[in-house]
Amino acid sequence: MSDKSFEQRIAEVVEEKLSSRIMEVIIEEKLKAGVEAAVADLFSYGGSGRKMIKEKMESILVPAIEKHDFNDYIVKLDDVLTDIVNNTNLKDNKTILENFKELMKEPISKEVKLSEIFQKYCEHVATSVNTSNLEVRCDDGDPYYSPVTATMEVEHEDKGWFSSSFQDCTVKFICEEDEDLNCQIKLYKRNTDLVWSFRSLENVADINSLRRISSFDIYMSTLNRVYADITIDTESEINDDIVPEEPPEWELS
Repeated sequence: MSDKSFEQRIAEVVEEKLSSRIMEVIIEEKLKAGVEAAVADLFSYGGSGRKMIKEKMESILVPAIEKHDFNDYIVKLDDVLTDIVNNTNLKDNKTILENFKELMKEPISKEVKLSEIFQKYCEHVATSVNTSNLEVRCDDGDPYYSPVTATMEVEHEDKGWFSSSFQDCTVKFICEEDEDLNCQIKLYKRNTDLVWSFRSLENVADINSLRRISSFDIYMSTLNRVYADITIDTESEINDDIVPEEPPEWELS
């Protein structure tokens, strides 16, 4: 019978294991598992590591994408879409193709005055106004519809007691003779900035609207897409001399 007690034998076994390589292996495995768990949590959804990488990637990729000129791709897209239109039941609807090409074009300038946008709206009114209730005139020449009126108004948001580093405003475009042409855009800027940016558009052009969208909405969507800088050079405009482009049907009695 051994002179060693049960406690002494346990102590010897523990001492033996502590002195051997097995403890190093166990600690190494647990440490590895702990590190893997910590890293997985760091890069999981909502983890600070994942967020940090996303921010770094955005800071590098977004400016690169914004500066890239996609005009070369428009030619390729034009060829592909033309082939699709010519070989499908869309052949009779060229509007979709033309509107897509206009939507993808880069604007001549990414800086625009509000008065220039109003001029585009007036052109939109001339081509799109409902003429069913307009008077037909004929002053010793071809008949034409009575001129219609387009108005632009800028309404600045009153923040009252609330202190903010941003300013907001709404620009309303109104056609007195056709309410369906009325629309508005929302702009914002920092108090220290001179130019404004789009906050929202009412009619945003997308692939589903290409058949019926107007040239004005395409123009506005293009400016919004390139983050155009807008200068408010006028707070209001009125054009009461817009002659509809649609010619009236003239019948001699």
